[in-house]
Amino acid sequence: MSSFLLPTLKPGAREKLDKLLVGTVESRNFPAISFGATNAKETIYFNQAGEVVFGDSSSGQVDEESITEIFSQTKFITCLAALQLVDKKLVSLDSEADIEKHLPEIAKIPLLKGYDSDGKAILEKPKNKVTLRMLMSHSAGFVYPRDDSILTQYLKANPVLDLFDPKATVDALSSPLIYEPGTSFRYSVSIDWVGILVERVSGLNLESYFRQNIFDPVGAESFTFYPTPEVQRRKIAACERDAQGKVQVIPGGFGMGRPQEPEQVGLLLGGAGLFGTQKDYLAVLRAVLRCDPRYPDRPSKPLISPESYAEMFKPCLPRGQGYTGCDVLFAMVNPSKYLDNPMPENVNYSVAFLINQEPLRGRRKANSGCWSGAAKTQFWIDPESGIAAICGTHLLGPSPDPWFATYTAYETELYAGLL
Repeated sequence: MSSFLLPTLKPGAREKLDKLLVGTVESRNFPAISFGATNAKETIYFNQAGEVVFGDSSSGQVDEESITEIFSQTKFITCLAALQLVDKKLVSLDSEADIEKHLPEIAKIPLLKGYDSDGKAILEKPKNKVTLRMLMSHSAGFVYPRDDSILTQYLKANPVLDLFDPKATVDALSSPLIYEPGTSFRYSVSIDWVGILVERVSGLNLESYFRQNIFDPVGAESFTFYPTPEVQRRKIAACERDAQGKVQVIPGGFGMGRPQEPEQVGLLLGGAGLFGTQKDYLAVLRAVLRCDPRYPDRPSKPLISPESYAEMFKPCLPRGQGYTGCDVLFAMVNPSKYLDNPMPENVNYSVAFLINQEPLRGRRKANSGCWSGAAKTQFWIDPESGIAAICGTHLLGPSPDPWFATYTAYETELYAGLL
């Protein structure tokens, strides 16, 4: 096992990162941006630039206390919580019985095989049973209802509430599976199911569980599922691109139709529900780096065990005949063009995030983990280099997008400046 690194920045590196940040914001091609990096001991770089409300200088400039809608950055937090339960032996990653016990609704969900000549759905009982590992690695058979899939036709006849709808219940997560559990990959509501499992096993709602077991221990005070007056005051306005590709503020400043008042929040979505600062997200990533058993100053009460830390960087998607997960994952992430030598053999997914199985030239090492939120709030953890980082804006919209060139440029400049 290699020694544990505590990288810092070379002289002049901070200025180069600042120049990239300011120049990118001044291009007016993106709303406000935050760049940050940390080793296991401390933040080695953090800066931000841009208006709180894009195009409105009277709204003021963002700072390290500005709040973002972190959307799917929430997933990593939820997976950390689930790994804590695994460490306490309250659940197991590979127990079918645990899912049947704590999430009995899943056992009743059918598999959609297709449609007959009359357009009627062909529903069957899945042959395979779901495990926590499958849920955490998006390989349980679920899909997001809003995404185009074999389920789209079914949902026209059997609509479900949007996940952010105040009246949504677990029924919104219970549409049929679209493949046999464990045989493929599809980005999905499965981490929302993991959040429900955390609530049921712990006896706490996600707001309380995260606060007590993750956020308070690492000093991340800003995170919440509720758009409180304080969140509304500090939040960066969510943006999108118009038909010509220019940035514009989404009416109301919130993305994806999510609730804008605390009393409108229904399900606490473990897959997408949190608000918080990128500075605090970096604090969580730093606390995860401290869980590495090689870290000499490892805390007496790390967030997760060495075993769970190792699990975060282990591929979960099988390869070979009958398994299509890596191909589906590759098709999802490749349009963003931030992978080197892109091919299905180079990517996988763990119980926490996407794993690059080859190094990215001049950037992160092999077997690093990364993901992002829908508003293009990227993060990664590179255990071999001893670094974690964030690179975020507040721009909703599909890939490809010019943002990913900024993501790559920031990462390249950061690694070039490491000492």
